Amino acid sequence: MERDERSGPPAGADAPAGERYLLLADISGYTGFMAGVEQEHGVDFSGGIPAAYSVLGDLLGAVIEGLEPDFALVKLEGDAVFAAAPAANLDGRGDRVLETLAATYRAFVDGRTRAIPASDHVCTACPTVAHLDLKAVLHRGHAVRQRVGSGSDLLGPAVTVAHRLLKNTIRERIGSRPYLFITDAAASALGLPEIGLAHREEYPDAGLVEGRIVELGGPLQQGVPT
Repeated sequence: MERDERSGPPAGADAPAGERYLLLADISGYTGFMAGVEQEHGVDFSGGIPAAYSVLGDLLGAVIEGLEPDFALVKLEGDAVFAAAPAANLDGRGDRVLETLAATYRAFVDGRTRAIPASDHVCTACPTVAHLDLKAVLHRGHAVRQRVGSGSDLLGPAVTVAHRLLKNTIRERIGSRPYLFITDAAASALGLPEIGLAHREEYPDAGLVEGRIVELGGPLQQGVPT
């Protein structure tokens, strides 16, 4: 069934355990952006809460909505969205996943553009919202849904790997482009083993992780130029 004919979370999204696609979409540049806003506006916000705080909510909301219904939100992690989908729903459907992520990035850019303040805005920090961008990691592996307090979370080695991958050397290779890093585990199952640019990362606790870099907002099928 096509994307616009479906509604609600992916079937099996709340299964207690199973193979899942694990997606982390992170707003890069946000820490510096907020530090600049705090410096300009102070920390007590006695004159009102700066618009920058609503910008984060709007941008995260655009990402969450863009990923639906293929991916269901697991939780927000500061300036990052952690979402997941049952592997069986997306295996072999790499083109669909790329289309979803391309549409999500377009929604993010549209939201970022709307958030740029007028030219007469007196704060020098808020206009730097134009420099915010998106990076994403997509991994596939076994994950367990665990009750945590009044909610739930996904746990397991695959979840740890996905989170480790947000700290990487990718922009040392491609510059400050928005990107998606698809691990080989995800790319192979999606039917995208040769897409983009081959890349590897290694971590003391997660070991060697190989995958492919794809430029968001660019010609996704051709991937990232060297």
